Amino acid sequence: MVLIHAYCQPDGLIERFSFFLRTMRRSQATVRAYMAVVRRYVEFSGHVPAGLDPVLKYMAMRRDKRLAQASLNIEAAALRCWFGWLKMVEPELWQPDRIPGMRKPPARVVRFLTDEEMGLLLAQPDLDTFTGFRDHVMMATLYQCGLRAGELISMELGSIRLDGYLYVRGKGGHDRLVPFCGAWHGLMESYLRLRSTVRPGKKNALWLREDGRPLRNARSVWEVVNRHARKALGLACGYTRLERTGAGRPWRGHYPHLLRASFATALYQRGVNLVAISQMLGHANVETTAHYLGVDLAKLREAIGHHPRARR
Repeated sequence: MVLIHAYCQPDGLIERFSFFLRTMRRSQATVRAYMAVVRRYVEFSGHVPAGLDPVLKYMAMRRDKRLAQASLNIEAAALRCWFGWLKMVEPELWQPDRIPGMRKPPARVVRFLTDEEMGLLLAQPDLDTFTGFRDHVMMATLYQCGLRAGELISMELGSIRLDGYLYVRGKGGHDRLVPFCGAWHGLMESYLRLRSTVRPGKKNALWLREDGRPLRNARSVWEVVNRHARKALGLACGYTRLERTGAGRPWRGHYPHLLRASFATALYQRGVNLVAISQMLGHANVETTAHYLGVDLAKLREAIGHHPRARR
C-alpha cells in the first residue's frame, strides 16, 4: 500500500470526506462513526513501520480491544468508504492493496418488553409533574409508534398531522408516515396543553424541559427510558447485563430501542403482516424486519401446525 501521510495530517482532506458523506445523505450517526474511524486510522497508520500493511495492523489493533463483531464491521465499512472516496478524488495518494472485509456477526437474542413490563414502565413517571407527564408521553410514543430515539427527539409541532399520522424524519433521510391511535392522540393533546405552560415561545421542538428549552439529543431519550426502567423493572432486563459483563463491557442500562422492539413484537404476535410492520418501522427491506424480530419459536410451532402433513 502506498501512503503519503503529509496529505492526511491536515484536516482539509478529512473534512472533505465529511462533506462527501453529508452530500450522500448519510445519517448524522453514520457520519460521526465514520469520521471517528478515519481519524483514528490516519493517526494510527502514521506510526506503522514501513513494509507492513497499516490496514491489517489497524484492524488487528481494534480486534485486540475486544470489540463486538458489529463494531468491527462498522470500522471496516468506514475504511472501505474512505478508500473508495480517495480513489475518486486523490488516486495518486492512496492505492490500497487490501480493503478490510466484513464478517457476519453472531446471532443476537432479540429482547423486548412484555405487556406487563410495559405497563410497569409507563406507570413509573409521576403524572402530576410536567417532567413526569412528558416522560410518560415520550415512552408511550416510542412503544405505540415504534420510533427510534433520534426520530422521537426530532419531532416538532407539525409532525402530528390531522389525518391520524405522524410525520417522522427517518434514518438516512427516509421520511415516513406512522399511524397513531386515538388514545395516544389524547395523551398528546394533554401534553401540548402542559407544554404551553412552560413558556416555549416560538420553539417548534415538541419535547421541552421545564425551563422551556428543547431536549438536547437522542441521549436525552436514553436517559429518560433508563431512569424509569431501572426503577420500574429492576432486574427484569438482567440478561443483557449478564451478557455485557461476560463480554467484558459495562452494563449501560435500558435502551429506548427496547420499546421499538416491543412495538414490533407486540404487532407480530397479534398477527399483523410483516410488510406492514416493516413500513411502520421504516425498514427498506422486509428481511431487516425479520432479523429485527428474530425467531419466535411459539409462532413457528403454531405455523407448522397448519401444514397438511401435521394434521395426519
